[in-house]
Amino acid sequence: MRRRRRGAVAAVGALALAAAIAVPSSATAAAASSGLWWFDRGKVQEAHDAGFDGSGITIAVIDSQINPDIIGLRGANVTVDDSSYCFDASGTAYPSVSAEYGESSHGTQVVSMIAGTGEAPAGGAPVEGVAPGAEVRFYSTGILDGVVGDDGGDVECLQENGEELGDDGRFALDRAISDAAADGADIISISSGSSINMRQGLADAYAADAVVVAGMSNEDGISLWPAGLNGVVAVQAFGEDGKIQTGTNGKPNLADDVVVAAPGVGLLLQGTPDSWDAQQIGSGTSFSTPIVAGFLAMVKQKYPDATAGQLIQSLIHNTGTKGEHEPEWNNSTGYGAASLTGMLAVDPSKYPDVNPLFDTEDTYAQPSLSDVNAAKAALGGAQTASPTDEPGAEQPDQQASPMTPWIIGGIILLVLVIGGIILAIVLTRSSRRQTTEQGGNHGR
Repeated sequence: MRRRRRGAVAAVGALALAAAIAVPSSATAAAASSGLWWFDRGKVQEAHDAGFDGSGITIAVIDSQINPDIIGLRGANVTVDDSSYCFDASGTAYPSVSAEYGESSHGTQVVSMIAGTGEAPAGGAPVEGVAPGAEVRFYSTGILDGVVGDDGGDVECLQENGEELGDDGRFALDRAISDAAADGADIISISSGSSINMRQGLADAYAADAVVVAGMSNEDGISLWPAGLNGVVAVQAFGEDGKIQTGTNGKPNLADDVVVAAPGVGLLLQGTPDSWDAQQIGSGTSFSTPIVAGFLAMVKQKYPDATAGQLIQSLIHNTGTKGEHEPEWNNSTGYGAASLTGMLAVDPSKYPDVNPLFDTEDTYAQPSLSDVNAAKAALGGAQTASPTDEPGAEQPDQQASPMTPWIIGGIILLVLVIGGIILAIVLTRSSRRQTTEQGGNHGR
């Protein structure tokens, strides 16, 4: 376990997290192993045996806090950013690491889905990560919403200046995404969200060619950011029976934001409120999200030249078990179930280098095309065309700048003026013949 320090200032929005159903402490290893169905279903071990475990790829996980000393994470390839993005009223930063279950269970279990070593407690089953060879960089965006402080009230999460919003007008999650991108993350996995502004963070991520994967809401019909924002891979959860999770109102968790689905119902998790050495069965998009991030890391490992846009293209072109196909969307599983074997079988570089989820036309999108181009310019890169909102569609080599309509208009006006002069000359010369020429197409 490696840790590094960074000064950080930002507030945190309320986190929307997955629910978990505990297995009784007397549960046997056989009962616990029922929560490992996804590992076999996704043929993860076969990929590991073939040498694909995410090695050489960096996955940033942005969550609450983490306990890196639990069974299953000891010795894992995880780097923890020591400084929290959340401060108390005295200006003291909340730590990124915590042994308190209520504070760090979510982040710990999410990271374990990617980086778990397979070490199991006595009488338990091994929790092995989907991409244990990848380097996981963990960024803590503060205390879980609803955690109670020593005074019996909710824990207050402020910025270093003592205000809810920092001097730069940015919140924790937004800044953490920017930091993850700056630190070289290939894939950014976010199993929480809120309704805060994340425009700059996502623009920075896309400018740095990182894939952003986020869990959609566990409440059907509710849009959660960043999952519902421009260009983000929003992940649905399904169970061993292939059915998507049920929302909090008892209905299937349908949404307009969903992009792909992945195992997230009935998964084995390490730690319970009683003991970190106990295990439980949990459900939610919080756990399907890191699985998709791990799948993409293995594909990136096999095809290192693939861009972020091409990885997403491969994700939606190779869902399910039917092999490569044209993407078809629905509000249940999006473009289908993420398929590790399907993606590993196809070189993503064959696809257009564009994010098929990104809408270039909406100037109010978060982020917009101009936001991404500004972030690219800040990195010293050329302003190039961003992804289209049509899956698999080609993009022109250059994206029109905001001045383009004015330039085109000026050229048209000049042509019209010249055409008018020519027309006047023609009309003058032909007046002796008492004829008239129609100039309706001149200068057009």
